Amino acid sequence: MFGATFLVLSPEHPIVDAVTTPAQRAAVDAYREATAAQDLTERRKVEKSKTGVFTGGSALNPATGQTIPIWIADYVLMEYGTGAIMSVPAHDQRDFEFATQFGLPILPVVAPRSAVSAAKDPASIEFDLGGEAFVEHTPDEILVNSGRFSGLAAEEGGRAIVDWLSERELAEFAVNYRLHDWCISRQRYWGPPIPVIYCETCGTLPVPEEELPVVLPYVEDFRPDVGGVSPLARVEEFFRMPCPTCGGEARRETDVSDTFLDSAWYFLRYPSTEFDDRPFDAARTRRWLPLESYIGGEEHSVLHLLYSRFIVMVLHDLGLLEFEEPYKRFRKHGLLIRDGAKISKSRGNVVLPDDYIERYGADTFRTYLMFLGPYQEGGDFRDRGIAGPERFLYRVWDSVSAALAGAGSGPDAPEPPVERALHRTIKKVTEDLEGLAYNTAIAALMDYVNVIRAEGRTPRLEEVRPLVIMLAPFAPHIAEELWERLGGESSLFDHAEWPSHDPALIEEAEVELPVQVNGKLRATIRVGRGATEEAVQAVALEDENVRRHLRDAAIRKVVYVPDRLINLVVG
Repeated sequence: MFGATFLVLSPEHPIVDAVTTPAQRAAVDAYREATAAQDLTERRKVEKSKTGVFTGGSALNPATGQTIPIWIADYVLMEYGTGAIMSVPAHDQRDFEFATQFGLPILPVVAPRSAVSAAKDPASIEFDLGGEAFVEHTPDEILVNSGRFSGLAAEEGGRAIVDWLSERELAEFAVNYRLHDWCISRQRYWGPPIPVIYCETCGTLPVPEEELPVVLPYVEDFRPDVGGVSPLARVEEFFRMPCPTCGGEARRETDVSDTFLDSAWYFLRYPSTEFDDRPFDAARTRRWLPLESYIGGEEHSVLHLLYSRFIVMVLHDLGLLEFEEPYKRFRKHGLLIRDGAKISKSRGNVVLPDDYIERYGADTFRTYLMFLGPYQEGGDFRDRGIAGPERFLYRVWDSVSAALAGAGSGPDAPEPPVERALHRTIKKVTEDLEGLAYNTAIAALMDYVNVIRAEGRTPRLEEVRPLVIMLAPFAPHIAEELWERLGGESSLFDHAEWPSHDPALIEEAEVELPVQVNGKLRATIRVGRGATEEAVQAVALEDENVRRHLRDAAIRKVVYVPDRLINLVVG
């Protein structure tokens, strides 16, 4: 509130006319006309350049008692919130870009406590934001330049400000929702027919239960026409029918339901597909649902995932389900980038896996895809990046072959340093698999192979056996072959037991390592003592704060002091 230095209205806001001065009327009207001609999708884009017009009017900031200018801008939408925003450019990137574009004041009101010198008064302090808004939300944030509230922890101070404004009847706590009505009706052929009948005498009726489900008829031409009606409206034998109540002439609804309606509850049907008299069996559903884990793309979050929660909550309220959330855990997968753009058919940068599988093998290609970046963020697909996982799998194969060749010439049990590395790797890979951190799990396996092959040593059987088992989720075909060569009963997935670790062996084998970005501390991570630069960098890039400061910039240089620190230098 104390950092709000201007107000921005949606061009469609009803009070625009009231706050526009005569001198600004022509400019405001022209801007509103240009905005009305824009596509709404284009206006929602975050990265679009900022445009706007000053209305000539002003508003009173109730926190500071100062007047602030009122602007209109196309990036503010009437459909979200109230269509009017107080702009805090120091802490919102879009507002920051707008303020920079038009030379409006930028006043920081939140800062890390560590950045505020004890000798300075937090109620009156200047900051260099470095060319972008401060939106980090670090745990030690305090309020600055916020009058009597300066120096308070950000969350505490924020609530204190609202309480203060509430006492003056100027504010109250509220939550804004960005929701739209769901239109489930479509003028298409594909989709579940809506079970409704229209009769001139009896009105709108449901299809009798004994006639459900309504089945789509076979039609030669199922494409929509220019008339905008459903293809089913052209099939008279489908839509003309007798009224189930009076027997007179009636017609079926020819629209179909949005296919998202069906996909919103398919998981309820899966365990009960053999039942014809109920959509889902209560006992079967109680045993198998709700889902333990659901993984999907972020492009489905507003449609399928939102609707599935809605449907399940409705069925719960009706007493048909014992749970109201369909998934105990949801994790989105990231997007693959190639040539600077998301991989898609429309962009012409699609990767054909068959070409890579033929050249490198399925296991190498699969391992590379899981290694190229955090699973929930995706990564940049580069042909030359496949060489690393390929070399790694060759080294695993050679390690097992060497262990088999040396079997019987010495002890099978691992040496103490290797045993510590093994238990550290088991712990890391096990936890990372649970957390979908596949790239760092593979990095840990690479690090372990370096340990067992250090300085030309010959690996032992009990050093490579657990390695093969841990490799199986990433390279199943190679792991199966190596498991058989080690004398394991086929298949590994049926007969191998996942290795367990001894915490006592790990404790002394891990170190805390500071992670710097351009020389500034951004995180502290735990890695295995003596870990390779590649493995440490992979773990460092998992840290949210490190990724935030990298901001997708290319890493120009890595300074790594083993067991001491790693510094990522970006341009």
